[in-house]
Amino acid sequence: MTAQAGERAVGRLHADTASLAAAAAAAGGDHVALVADGSVDRWHATVESAAGGSPRSSFLVSVDETVRGAAAAAAGGGAATADGRAVGGGVSLAAVEAPLPDPVEYVRSILTETVGDGEDGHEGGSVVADDLGALLPVDADVEAVVDDLVALAGEFGLEFHAAVAGDGATVSALARRLPGADDAADRALAEHLVDYLRDRDPTNFGYLRQHWREARAGLAAVSMTYPQSKQVHAAIPDPETTPRTLGAALQALVILGALDVWGDTVAANRYDLTGYDPARVDAVGAVLDALED
Repeated sequence: MTAQAGERAVGRLHADTASLAAAAAAAGGDHVALVADGSVDRWHATVESAAGGSPRSSFLVSVDETVRGAAAAAAGGGAATADGRAVGGGVSLAAVEAPLPDPVEYVRSILTETVGDGEDGHEGGSVVADDLGALLPVDADVEAVVDDLVALAGEFGLEFHAAVAGDGATVSALARRLPGADDAADRALAEHLVDYLRDRDPTNFGYLRQHWREARAGLAAVSMTYPQSKQVHAAIPDPETTPRTLGAALQALVILGALDVWGDTVAANRYDLTGYDPARVDAVGAVLDALED
């Protein structure tokens, strides 16, 4: 199986290490882990102890040289290459210093080395990041990197799984690309992204906090697939919002990954309802309603 012939596997977002490791174990196959939170030794032990399966092979990368002890000696230096050292049992270790100039090409080099052309019986697997933002340069196009990494994993027939952790912009980009694995992930994602929105865009945060129910009602009522905010507003009986204030709330939902913008336009935003996630809006609304100030 070449990269071009791979299945378009997707993946999930996870609230904690246990859920992330369980997904890697269940996916089996060829496993690549980018470990920034803790050691690769602990990560490997967690995956191996998870129920539901085990990877056929594992390429474990310690980010920022977090690996310690015997694994550090085996992994060698921290150059940003795909060179790993086999330590037995189908496991290879490497270390890399973050941020990476080109995270996508780095992961591609690992997958080319570990998955290859599939002649040895490749059958799926996973790429996992426990703190993807730790890998990215400050000037990275986060949306593009996330899209490319998820697509790259899919090209090789692998799922892409990530933790809800670290940089808010990266988690926001992941939330627009991947669903939560379970209720715990949905709650963690909502809490993380509400905090991010509050810091990044306090104005739209305020509009969403006040009008999230009306935004949800409008999105449920509008009959168009790619409406503008004024068209969503027109679908709401007796609205308290204006098209402008509703538009601010809708834009906040875009940042939170519950809604997307359709295409590039110089006119007013058109919202893409094909991927609208009302469950995420409800999770975000519960977090907003629980805020005390």
